[in-house]
Amino acid sequence: MSKINETKKRKSGFNPNRTCYLTADGKYYCYERWDDDAKCVVTQRLEVGKDLSLELTIMLDESDHDMNLQDRYESELRDPLFDAKVNSYKADPDNEDAVDPWDMIADKSGSPEDAMFAEPEQENPQAVEARRVIDEKCTESQQDFFFEHFGKGTPLEEMRQAEAEQTGKLPSSAAMTNRKNKIIDKVAKSFGVERVKHHKYPKKD
Repeated sequence: MSKINETKKRKSGFNPNRTCYLTADGKYYCYERWDDDAKCVVTQRLEVGKDLSLELTIMLDESDHDMNLQDRYESELRDPLFDAKVNSYKADPDNEDAVDPWDMIADKSGSPEDAMFAEPEQENPQAVEARRVIDEKCTESQQDFFFEHFGKGTPLEEMRQAEAEQTGKLPSSAAMTNRKNKIIDKVAKSFGVERVKHHKYPKKD
C-alpha cells in the first residue's frame, strides 16, 4: 500500500481538545492560530504532499492519535460526581455558602517536603503490559471497543444496539462476544496464558 493511501486512512479522530488535525479525506493537515489582523482564530490548511511531506503528516497524525488515547485514559480515571460538583461551584462563584470541592479533599501528603521528595508509587507491571497491548497490538476499533466495554462498563447488548443505529446493521450477540474475546486473547497471549473458555453444552436432539 502506498504512503498516500496510508495517509488518507487517518489514525486520529476528532478531539475538541486539539487545535490541529488531519482532515477526514487525508488531503489537508489543519491547525488553528490567532490572526492579529482579523482579531480572531483562523484555520490554516496545509496540503499533504505539497505544503507538508507525507512522512511528516503520518507522524503528526500518529501524535494526534496518541493524544486522543491519553485524553481517554484521563477521562476514564476522572470522577464524574466530583467534576459535576466543580462545575456547579464555578457556575455560581458568588454564592457565600458554596464550597470549593477541591478544598474538601483531605491533605494526606503531610509536609511539603514529604510531598516533594516522596518516591513515586510503582504502577502494577501487569497493568502496564495490558495497556501496552491495547495501544500497540489492537486496532482502533478494538481500542474503542475496549474503552467502551471495559472502561465505561457498557454492556455488550447496549453496544450492539448502538452499532445498529449507527450503521443500520445489527451484529449478532456472538459477533460482539467474539470481538471481546479477541481483545482478551491478545492480552492473555502477552502474559503467556490462555483465555478461560466457557464450556459449550451439547445441543439437545
